[in-house]
Amino acid sequence: MKKQGLWMLAGALMVAVSGAQAAFSATELAMMEADAWRARMGFHLLSIRGDNPEDRDALRQLLDDGERRVAKLKGQAEGEEVAQARAFNQAWDDLSKRALDNPLASLGYADYGAMSEMNTTTLAVAKLAEEADSTDKGSYLNIAELSVSMQRLASEYLALAAFPSAGMPTGTGLPPMDFALEAKAIDDQLENLKRHYASDTQASEVLAFVDQRWVFVRNTIPRMNENDANKVPYLFYRYASQVAEHIEELVAP
Repeated sequence: MKKQGLWMLAGALMVAVSGAQAAFSATELAMMEADAWRARMGFHLLSIRGDNPEDRDALRQLLDDGERRVAKLKGQAEGEEVAQARAFNQAWDDLSKRALDNPLASLGYADYGAMSEMNTTTLAVAKLAEEADSTDKGSYLNIAELSVSMQRLASEYLALAAFPSAGMPTGTGLPPMDFALEAKAIDDQLENLKRHYASDTQASEVLAFVDQRWVFVRNTIPRMNENDANKVPYLFYRYASQVAEHIEELVAP
């Protein structure tokens, strides 16, 4: 799929859902966005670890879980929500097909078209999730948004670790990520949430786990854009995935 066609598709999807009320809560939509970034992270992990079968199975499971989310959305959809559900279904299907097809991992050559399409299909899902209307915030929306921030950063971290030209600017026109700035924003989010949920035992336990995992990878981030920086992509993948799974358990309806 060509870059121009993908952006036209993303635009059409946004038009299709504008003004629609989401069958999902805002928290569920945030977790869908987090899973899109996780899918992109899994795509690049295949390059880093040579199309490892365990990594491919984990990615396929993540994509299957996302498909079930979309099926749930379609099952709940009424009226204008039907167009929204169809848009999510198309966007997730495009993302899934691209995520499981990584030429650098399977054939050993860098395919800029594949990297570009991985970026644009991820963004298509993210934009749908961010712009969908929802009158129901759901539980722990601000913690779900922390997961989105962390998965987005982890996704870009692995992309650049896999290949220097695989970052978000490829095929999107977006500026390079400022890792130091993004990491500081996550620091602030996490500290604010820990204070906010100090009296909520369940949320506090999850945030303590997130904090523990974040500390392990935090110091590798500010120098990420430097070629000689020591990168720990698999560790980042594991810890970011564990964070997402713990938050998923907390916010699940």
